[in-house]
Amino acid sequence: MVLSHRGYSQLTNLVVVAPITHAKDNQLQEDGYFVPIKVGNVDGFANLLQFFTYDYRRRNAEYVGLLPTPEYFRIRSMVLDILR
Repeated sequence: MVLSHRGYSQLTNLVVVAPITHAKDNQLQEDGYFVPIKVGNVDGFANLLQFFTYDYRRRNAEYVGLLPTPEYFRIRSMVLDILR
């Protein structure tokens, strides 16, 4: 799940992402750090504690779809809370 904005990507050729996992019955899910994601053919949990950057061009990233805006901002807010 991409967390960064277009300006960051244009400047750096990187994206900030939260990996999607399929782990079930994980304590992090109960604590709210695994957030359910279902967009296109992606059905899993965004792991908000393991976000990282990578070069989307070299890694051949593919566009899958968009989260509803309120859901995206809720997740983004959670990540910012982790950093505070």
